[in-house]
Amino acid sequence: MNQKHALCHKTFISALLCLSFYICLATNVSAQTRNSYSLQELINIALESSPQVLAARDQVRAIKGQVSIARAIPNPEFEVSTGQQRSATGSLTVGNVSSWAVTQPLDMPYTRYPRVNAAEANLRAAEATRVAFEIETISRVQQRFYELMRRQAESRAADEDLSLTKEIRDRMQLRYDVGETARFELIRAQTEFLNAQIAQESSRLRIEQARSQLRQVVGHSVAADYAVVAEQPKTEVLPPLNILLSEIQSQSPDIQKARAEVEASESKLSFEKNSRLPRLSFKASQYNDPNFTDRLYGLVVSIPIWDFKSGQVAEAEANASKAKNQLNAQSQSLDQQLETAYKLYQIASYQVKVLDQEVVELASSARRIAEVSYRYGERGMLEYLDAQRTFRAARNDLIKARFDLATVITEIQRLRANPEWLAKIEGGK
Repeated sequence: MNQKHALCHKTFISALLCLSFYICLATNVSAQTRNSYSLQELINIALESSPQVLAARDQVRAIKGQVSIARAIPNPEFEVSTGQQRSATGSLTVGNVSSWAVTQPLDMPYTRYPRVNAAEANLRAAEATRVAFEIETISRVQQRFYELMRRQAESRAADEDLSLTKEIRDRMQLRYDVGETARFELIRAQTEFLNAQIAQESSRLRIEQARSQLRQVVGHSVAADYAVVAEQPKTEVLPPLNILLSEIQSQSPDIQKARAEVEASESKLSFEKNSRLPRLSFKASQYNDPNFTDRLYGLVVSIPIWDFKSGQVAEAEANASKAKNQLNAQSQSLDQQLETAYKLYQIASYQVKVLDQEVVELASSARRIAEVSYRYGERGMLEYLDAQRTFRAARNDLIKARFDLATVITEIQRLRANPEWLAKIEGGK
């Protein structure tokens, strides 16, 4: 009976341990899933936490308030007064007197329209600035994300290299122990193994560095121990250069901002010039005393006699010229950046094609031939290691070229203001 009780107790303890193990495992998996982010999730977090993006959105709201101010109609002015009337001669009726006056400034079209147009142009410039910051944020997150993917790919390659060089080193150690090979070849194999260890450790450190840089771009709302869902960079075939240049001129937020600033400065210039014209106000007043009631209606004219707005007009002309020059400079700068990025895109595309379809395949074939020849004693260890080194170099060049291509495509998409990015930005507002 005691043995049966002890057996049941052991079974219960074992079941409890297994249950605890599965609970811990499920907790770890849940935590890992909770801290894993896809590229789109990281972009969304960055857009909602970036100080530059938030400041640009606040600026848009502030400019909307300025537009409302510019559209407002001037308020009327009311004047009320009261007092007493006394006759100095005694022949007039005496008593209380009162008066009131209303003055309504007239918002003349020649100043109202330029003022409102300038405010609306400033609003378009602020909207373009917001879009530019959001596109810049998306681009930076994508570039850092692909940098992390590249470092992880290099780390996997380094793990494969370490495993292979360890196998070669162990094999050479056995052959050296039985006297089938020279110590020189063992030293070379050991050196290759140590170099592979260094490369593996360096790749791990680069992963941590890339993770830290990605977290800095996204924001510290992401936990320090976060993980990412691996995504391979999308290889896109871009339109010809002339089409991309035309897209920049039509949809780049930087160009749109510069054009809006030109419109705002020209409207400001028109406003300052028209401000030299007389300003009108409608005035109605009434005066009451015991003997008479006087009603008066008329216009109040403000004539710029002493201040002819020469300084304001000169400043507005300079600002308008400055805005036009900045527009031309921005257009030329973006064209140059796009042409440079497009050349890099062509170079990277060619490198990926050649490395993927020719160089890596040839290096892999040469490695297999060298391995077979080494196993059958037709070639030495040095030739086999050289073939291994050539293959690893070609494979690493391919990894680098693929992610360099993804980076330059991301930069071109930033310059052209990728319509897909714009749709996501407008859809997430």
